[in-house]
This record gives sequence, C-alpha cells and structure tokens, in this order.
Amino acid sequence: MAAKKVIAICKLGTEFVMDKDGNLSYSGGDAHAIGIDEKTLLGDFKSEIEDMFNFSADTMSIKYFLPGNKKTLITISKDKDLQRMVNFLGDTDTVDVFVMTEEAAVRNLSNMPASRYILF
Repeated sequence: MAAKKVIAICKLGTEFVMDKDGNLSYSGGDAHAIGIDEKTLLGDFKSEIEDMFNFSADTMSIKYFLPGNKKTLITISKDKDLQRMVNFLGDTDTVDVFVMTEEAAVRNLSNMPASRYILF
C-alpha cells in the first residue's frame, strides 16, 4: 500500500483575524508547496521550509487547522505530530501549514482578542 501524499501549502507572514464566531481566517504572506507523506520526518520538512523562506528553523513554529475546525491551530513539534496531520486529513489532498517565527507569533497573538482556543 502506497503512503498517503499531501501537498502542504506553507505560508509565512500570514496575519490571523478572529471573526465573531471564533473562527480564524488569514491573509497575506508568502506561500510555497511541499509534498509530504506519513513517512516525512519533521527535520526534513523544516529543512525544506528553511530553504524556501531563507530563515532558521531554530525560531520556527509550524501549525495547521484540522479539517472543519478553524478555531484551533494544531502545533507540529515532533515527527508523530507531522504523521498525525497527514493521517487526520482523510481524503483531503492539501493542507494549509502556517510557519511562524517567534517574532510573528508574538505579533499575531498581540493583535487577537483573548481566546481559550488559541495556543501559541
């Protein structure tokens, strides 16, 4: 059985806005696509992101939304998290992945109303 393949649309410089229902939307930034599967290692994924956006993985945070849930950003911090993301997507072939530097995470957090749903 072939491994499930997903196109991760990696976005950097995205600004998040929360609507009155608590759903997050985003705008702006730069985007690049990376093909991944459930065997992709987080270190390799981060290395490819580093090359695309030309910055260090040391200050990188990677997050995504589960399908049908625009209220909670899920953090990818280890190989198993990346594998879960691929598995959680079901029949979806693409996923928006938000790449944040520590500086961007602080900026996004300071622009958002307090919410129990947002974990940075």
